[in-house]
Amino acid sequence: MVTRGPATPPATTDEPFHGTGAPNHESDAKAAGQDLRETQPDAVVTGDGMPGWRRTFIALIIAQTMSMVAFGMALPFLPLYVQTLGVSDEGDAIRWAGVMSTTGMLVMAAVAPFWGVMADRRGRKPMVARACFGGGLIVGAMALARTPLELFGLRTLQGGFSGTVAATRTLLTSVVPASQLGFTLGIMQTAVFVGNSFGPLLGGFISDAAGYKVSFLATGALLAISGIIVMVFVRENFTPPVAADANARHGWRDAVAMIERTPGLSAVIVTLFLVSAAQNAMGPVLPLFVKTLVADAHTQIASMAGLVLGITAVTSALAAGFGGRIGDRYGHGRMMAVCAIIGGILYIPQALVTSPFELLAWRGLLGLFTGGLMPGTMAIVALRTPSAHRGWVFGLTTTATALGNAAGPMAGAAAATTLGLRATFVVTGLILTIAGAWAAWSTGRTVRAATPTP
Repeated sequence: MVTRGPATPPATTDEPFHGTGAPNHESDAKAAGQDLRETQPDAVVTGDGMPGWRRTFIALIIAQTMSMVAFGMALPFLPLYVQTLGVSDEGDAIRWAGVMSTTGMLVMAAVAPFWGVMADRRGRKPMVARACFGGGLIVGAMALARTPLELFGLRTLQGGFSGTVAATRTLLTSVVPASQLGFTLGIMQTAVFVGNSFGPLLGGFISDAAGYKVSFLATGALLAISGIIVMVFVRENFTPPVAADANARHGWRDAVAMIERTPGLSAVIVTLFLVSAAQNAMGPVLPLFVKTLVADAHTQIASMAGLVLGITAVTSALAAGFGGRIGDRYGHGRMMAVCAIIGGILYIPQALVTSPFELLAWRGLLGLFTGGLMPGTMAIVALRTPSAHRGWVFGLTTTATALGNAAGPMAGAAAATTLGLRATFVVTGLILTIAGAWAAWSTGRTVRAATPTP
């Protein structure tokens, strides 16, 4: 039996750049011209008494975790995989990995708004399935690459067809009641971190035991399984948009107009770009840096690199579970600023380590702060965006994130090849500190603008 009821607005807001009063989700939704009962449908109750949105939520969390494990099993090891394809020089391997990561992210940035529009017009569930199956097929094919150029082509193609995080986030916000947005998005972010934790660990062990190609094949298989979970267990009651919304223009000028008229969205987008750039600057460098720290020739380098990559995600997952709650109480903008600035500072000691275990300790501490950067920012985007355009706007935030993901590896690779591997940590710390300063300035600006003149 299907039952519906109005979503109950929570008492606090998830607005990360709002610092006055005690605003609520209802006012945020009304600012976007929405009714909470229309924006976030309440639970469809199943035979066992579990609300339908909870079953879909659980299925999405499982599928998203598996997807992130899958990508983490293969993509972080591109610098080492390239060296097995005939690239012996360390600098050339860094450049190849940086170009591959950057190009893939640029393609993702270009196509993300298109996939967002398709989600608004055709449904969000098909877009999640597309990301899982498309990414699995292409990453699996990377195991067959014979040259760095072939690997580059597949990595570029993968950027256009994957994107499970954005697709899942868009679907989640369309089926979850508004009163549960902050909580569910925080749990999803934790799932991303958990996947990022176990992916490099599992991929490192597989690579050392069976080779990098097996890791890419396993990634393809795991992504296919996550796609099957979405197709079988996820339920979406999608209503096609009316003709006016379906035929609405979605060009870049329209995107700029949408950003300008959506309160707080421009600040979120800039912060997402800077944070993403900082978090991905170490991608092409960290595995090779770990290699320079390993004195014992018998040490399994891929496993150690996977451990270093994974520990940050583990501690980030622990922090993300509390990030949303802390942001609700003290303000997400303030929390983001503090976490980014402290995280930036914590990159500096990493440039001075002399052993993998020292690096492991600093990376674990770093994750406790970087894990608090993202929770809550997507909730405010969902609450301030009309449901008919939510996929498009999430596509725009994905574009900002992907551009940061593209700029980060290039900046990291450039710093490593010109200044040395250790200088990359300093560059990354500066980028993250700038992101924190921007978040703090944006928060203060919003507070001043919202304070009445006496």
